Amino acid sequence: MVDFILFITSTIGMSHIIVDGSIFEKFRFYIKKYSEKLKIPHLGTIVECYMCSGTWCGFLMGWIWLTNEPFKIFACGCAGGFVSNLAAMFINYIESLTIINLPQPVEETNQETSQEDA
Repeated sequence: MVDFILFITSTIGMSHIIVDGSIFEKFRFYIKKYSEKLKIPHLGTIVECYMCSGTWCGFLMGWIWLTNEPFKIFACGCAGGFVSNLAAMFINYIESLTIINLPQPVEETNQETSQEDA
């Protein structure tokens, strides 16, 4: 069970670091630039897409944490793409709730009421 939890959390974490992490910013730029030179545009999407990077991270983490059987590693890649995309959607949902509920600055509300009175 511990290996399964490590597989899930490491796949989500690794894919999020690759797609959004500032530590991989130069790496993302290099991969995008390299994929354009090779005329393989889909290579650049691996570092921009949670499902794409999650799939490859799932392959790797499944091999490291769970098994070395090819069909199970493939299943881990599929699961990794799903959980990585699901985690990204959940994080975006939480951020959207935070943005919607932010209080307005006091200055803006005072200016709006003074304009309405005029």
